[in-house]
Amino acid sequence: MNQQGGLINCKKCGSLFIKGARDICDNCYKAELEVVEKIKTFINQNPNPKTTLEEIISAVGISKNELEDLIEKGRLFSVMPKLIIKCRFCGIEIEDEQKSSFVCTKCLNKFSPKGDLAKINALKEEQQLKESSEKKVRRTFSQGSKNRCGFIQNYDL
Repeated sequence: MNQQGGLINCKKCGSLFIKGARDICDNCYKAELEVVEKIKTFINQNPNPKTTLEEIISAVGISKNELEDLIEKGRLFSVMPKLIIKCRFCGIEIEDEQKSSFVCTKCLNKFSPKGDLAKINALKEEQQLKESSEKKVRRTFSQGSKNRCGFIQNYDL
């Protein structure tokens, strides 16, 4: 039963609960929120401008998997610029845009099929430009008591 409102087991503790927007029970969710607050407090009170994941793990007392899961879920978005996250493959520090994936752009391009990632990004940018520049305006013309719709012109507004 993986549908909204069905009974499922919590992914963390295994207890049964009615599925809503989350896949964990209320108790685990509250515990997760407490951990997130501890992490944010630690990072904001840390005198260093950047904090490593290892420092957070030792200070808060959670596992590396739990911390990475919180980052992937976007729970630590507000403190991401203050985190030092290294690429899983090459070990270099990752820029802000790729931090939640734990893989740097260089390795992402290296492991993707030949240039597919670059092609996909180029196509997305091209499509966004096309959509923003082509604004279609529908004009209505009056012929006595009848209106004719459907004349479409492209305008560069």
